Amino acid sequence: MSSESDGKQWPRVSTGWCRVSRQVEPVSLEPLMAASLWARGKAVISRQSAAALWEFENYWRTRVELSGLSNLSPPPGVVYHQVSRLAAADVTTRRGIRVTSVARTILDLAAVVSPRTLERTLDEALRKQMVTLKGLRYCIERNGRRGRGGISHLEVLIAERYQQHAPDSPLETDVAALVRESGLPAGITRHLVSEGDLVIAEVDLAWPREKVAVQVHGSSFHRQPRNWENDQRIENQLQLHGWVVVKVTARMMAEAPEEVSTLIARALGRRSQRTKSRSA
Repeated sequence: MSSESDGKQWPRVSTGWCRVSRQVEPVSLEPLMAASLWARGKAVISRQSAAALWEFENYWRTRVELSGLSNLSPPPGVVYHQVSRLAAADVTTRRGIRVTSVARTILDLAAVVSPRTLERTLDEALRKQMVTLKGLRYCIERNGRRGRGGISHLEVLIAERYQQHAPDSPLETDVAALVRESGLPAGITRHLVSEGDLVIAEVDLAWPREKVAVQVHGSSFHRQPRNWENDQRIENQLQLHGWVVVKVTARMMAEAPEEVSTLIARALGRRSQRTKSRSA
């Protein structure tokens, strides 16, 4: 159950600052602190406000969200979610503000953000070692599945990451998600390609049986000449050992994602035919 404000006033607090992501200006902590103080321990910062406080990328806090067990009437500018469960293990403190844990924040986000956004947030938390897969599973078991939107998708993502490494960047997460959404066979993220005792490279996404690799080129990292030259060396080695390399850039994903999925599909299709003809 969620409710908006009834006109009550917030307590006054000093101003702090929190950088929400590399792409936005710093956001004042004052509204979050004020809401936390107003709740007097009966509610905590949650959902997208919690994601902003944890400094996950691309969360712009347009309103303050609180969650708690009690029936409360929030002050102006606050959305309050009355929840049935909020264990002590799901609550912590960040920058002096009571907030849902990273695991509980991700669980709550599953019901309110897009599948792609949820996947990016999950992978960011794993890359930064802010949460573990085991911790997420415990959080789901503790809070239950019934009535939780997005829980099936979240559990699929967790199961996938038990089998392989999480993608190394948001762009790589988006490419892996595009592959899934296009109905293509799932690739292996951060796959180590080797031939005998020779380790060739770690590729962003791979189909080892077909010898197809996707290398994702972000705009900032690959702008450095040394990084660009290293990429060419790796891709040359992959091709010499019989791999097809599909190169994907940030602009391609932004402007022509259908083209990306088509390129990957064609590469997989050609290699599958070759594998079948060899085994015939």
